[in-house]
Amino acid sequence: MEKGLNFRTIESQNKYFDTYDKSLKLISVPITEKYVTTSYGKSHVICCGDDKKPPLVLLHAASCGSPIWYPNIPFWGKEYCVYAVDLIGESSKSILTKKMKTPFDNAMWLDETINGLNLDQVFLCGLSIGGWTAANYAGSFPNRVLKLILLSPVQTFAKMYTSYFVKIMKMGFHPTRENVENYIGWGSAKEAPLPDSIIEQFTISVMNMNSNVNFPKWIKKDYLQKLKMPVLVMFGENEFAFSVPKAVKRARLVISSLELEIVEGTSHLLCVSKPDYINQRVAEFINCKEEKQTDVNN
Repeated sequence: MEKGLNFRTIESQNKYFDTYDKSLKLISVPITEKYVTTSYGKSHVICCGDDKKPPLVLLHAASCGSPIWYPNIPFWGKEYCVYAVDLIGESSKSILTKKMKTPFDNAMWLDETINGLNLDQVFLCGLSIGGWTAANYAGSFPNRVLKLILLSPVQTFAKMYTSYFVKIMKMGFHPTRENVENYIGWGSAKEAPLPDSIIEQFTISVMNMNSNVNFPKWIKKDYLQKLKMPVLVMFGENEFAFSVPKAVKRARLVISSLELEIVEGTSHLLCVSKPDYINQRVAEFINCKEEKQTDVNN
């Protein structure tokens, strides 16, 4: 496999790929992997489910790749055809060959990927930076997104804390399980330990990710107001990366068709922090035929 711009060396890329493949074994149902060629490189996609069912596209958080959806894909794959797309500008199995210079470049990359999967309109779900990617795409191509699910989206409704970047540096210098869990805000008594391979993916990523990757830019108010499709926004009660009260306030201000929840006992990685609830709640939102605007503290 050719080296992508998203890794410093071919050796670090290969090491990350090997660990990624270990994490794939956490997914308890049959999956297939494919590559989709785009103007920005090759998008790696994990596919699960009957392709005649409604398409659900998943966009992961930073550093962990699509295996982070391991508790969710088996459940959602029963009702939908799941496409877990590796972000091409992140540590993942996607191969970046042309740097994305603007948020619209990012949206174009995802649009080309969805086209390459022969999909028309999709349900779109993003976690953390994947939430930013999903919101950015939906604002650029709103007619292609049936419903939008944003789980702990960064740089979307509240700006990230400066302390977050200190945690990244600390993890890079001392890549221990403790520092990784501190970086992602993990550690509630209600949260089980993350699998070793997921922890290893984080450490390899932070130590070897290339500077070609762009930090997500703050999404402006007028852009978010383009999101006219039904939107589900979920935050963890113990969010570490940004202010939840500020995020809630802005989400209510700019999203016209909004369902919003703060999920008790959870941190940033909602999909693994409380997977059974997230699985059910996302499916309920997708399957609901009526638009409603609600605020829930679960």
